[in-house]
Amino acid sequence: MRTAAAILLLLVVGAGAASGDDPAGPTVAGSDATDSFNAAATQTTDAYGSASSLSPAAGGSSNGMTYVVDPICQRDDGVVQPTAFGCEGPLLCGSDGIMHTVTATLPSGSTAYSGVTCVEPGDPAATTAPILTPGRILEAFKRIPLPEAPLNIQPPDGETLVNFDTILHTQAEPFQESVRLLGRQITFDITPTTFTWALGDGESMTTTDPGRAYAKGVPMDQYVSHRYTEAGSVTLQLTTTWGARWRLGSGPWRDVDGTVTMTSPAEDLQVRTAQPQLVSYD
Repeated sequence: MRTAAAILLLLVVGAGAASGDDPAGPTVAGSDATDSFNAAATQTTDAYGSASSLSPAAGGSSNGMTYVVDPICQRDDGVVQPTAFGCEGPLLCGSDGIMHTVTATLPSGSTAYSGVTCVEPGDPAATTAPILTPGRILEAFKRIPLPEAPLNIQPPDGETLVNFDTILHTQAEPFQESVRLLGRQITFDITPTTFTWALGDGESMTTTDPGRAYAKGVPMDQYVSHRYTEAGSVTLQLTTTWGARWRLGSGPWRDVDGTVTMTSPAEDLQVRTAQPQLVSYD
């Protein structure tokens, strides 16, 4: 009886594979392989020698398994070129093909490396299969609800003083979210990257620090703060920029090609001039 575990030895491994390349752990930039991921079909054979074509590979399945292919990164030798851990482009194979890894995804969501295959141009499945492009990944990231990052101001109660350190801070923590995209589970690792504080007096500042609430004994240079030089009413607003990386199943992490911003509700602040007042005289 054939089982899912009986699959797969790949039929074709192109002659153009570079020696020493590790197909089990490719790092592929978004510009490689025509700026797409998982773009081609793969042909496999089971333990009994029967070939089966899974087309398109991005959604191909057999015995409950789904097979996904990724273009392999061409690396240099680290001697002539110093970028041994960078990517020079897709690894070529066959007459004019690109070498791909094949990963099997079980119904449980776990993945296993299954081998490599050479995908030649003109393969119908390569042009018709749904692919995980950087643009599709970014659109999926944009649809994820982001937590609010409220703007907090100290002193409280909507009042501060001219030439006084007004402290600003927010709460924004990294988190992970998993979504289904083109029938596959994508996990996003999402992190706040920058905070842009519109201060209401014509000035703004951008920090990587979310700030902190006032605490006795903490030096002022440890806060995100601003000094207003004139009295009056101002309106402040905070824009938080979120970045992310993503991965397919338990595969390698890749950076999302883009960011998402969220702007907090506006906060009104009254800047006042302190008036000296004699309260005691001896």
